[in-house]
Amino acid sequence: MSWWDRWVWRRVEQREQLTLEGLLADQGTPTAAGESVTTDSALRLSAVWACVRLLSDTVSTLPLHAYRRGERDPLPDLPPLLRSPAAGMTLPDWLYACMTSLLVAGNCYGRVVARSGAGLLPAQVELLHPERVGVAVNGDGMVTYRLNGTELDPADVWHVRAYVFPGSVVGLSPIQYARQAVGLGLAAEKFGARFFGDGATPQGVLTTDQRVTTEQAEELRDRWDARHKGRRRIAVLGDGAKFQPISIAPEESQFLETTKANVATIARFYGVPPEMVAGETAGHMAYTSPELRSLDLLTYAVRPWLVRLENAISALLPRRLTVRFNADAIVRVDLKTRYEAHEIGLRAGFLTLAEVRELEDRPPLPPAEGGAVA
Repeated sequence: MSWWDRWVWRRVEQREQLTLEGLLADQGTPTAAGESVTTDSALRLSAVWACVRLLSDTVSTLPLHAYRRGERDPLPDLPPLLRSPAAGMTLPDWLYACMTSLLVAGNCYGRVVARSGAGLLPAQVELLHPERVGVAVNGDGMVTYRLNGTELDPADVWHVRAYVFPGSVVGLSPIQYARQAVGLGLAAEKFGARFFGDGATPQGVLTTDQRVTTEQAEELRDRWDARHKGRRRIAVLGDGAKFQPISIAPEESQFLETTKANVATIARFYGVPPEMVAGETAGHMAYTSPELRSLDLLTYAVRPWLVRLENAISALLPRRLTVRFNADAIVRVDLKTRYEAHEIGLRAGFLTLAEVRELEDRPPLPPAEGGAVA
């Protein structure tokens, strides 16, 4: 390697190295709203939690099938790795954890802890907390991984990147890029909780132009509460007493609007329709049916994640195998529309009765006389 190449890789290494201390120091920096944004605090914001939950639930509950490359029919059973991908974790749990790591940290790291077969294929992949993994490029141009400071064998590391950027060996962290929006949301929620919890703002003020002692003021307050609290009776004041109601300042009442706008901002970062996480509807662009809403979610938010995971999981399997999610499970139309579509497929000849029954989760028909399937 020439001196120029060594210099370039040294610069790349300095730019790419992610240490635990550096990441935590960056997360501890307060935002403009005064709130520090970390992985944990970001998930406490309801909008972030809703987006992460929606995408993770959707992907992890989709049917996953294994195929031989070049063939269209799925295998009857998943490979052993996908039946038990990690100790104590089912495949849906494992996929949910993968998605959560990608959506929060921009990266998902796994460590191969068991291998099987003549080719020593991965048999179990334990997922690692992304904040405990450091990534760097050494002087030879090789990517190195460290877990709590201890270097790992790159052959034992499974790394899935989200939001990739040219020249970067790690995925961009959406929480770090959205930290100002997340900080604003946390500040708005905290303000609302304190505003309603403290109750420090009085409903009104009783004033008089006469001098009153502390005992007289407390007696006047108690008499006012006893006569008017919870009632709308006419107040009669004398001796120069005046009552002035206190209203909420406009800037204080705006935190509700801020909260609504913040939901849309967080949903925009994740590509999720705001109305699917209890945000504002899309006005004249609102969906006309649940089917169209599900189709929009699949097309613009979920499908990119499916492609990433399909490629990453297939890399863990023998070369002759690949995996694919059944995305059709997201879009479940009503019964009448579904049956009409089946009828069109049967008449056109690209669906058989057995395939239709399988799509409807119905058992195969019993064989007719002569061994043929009815």
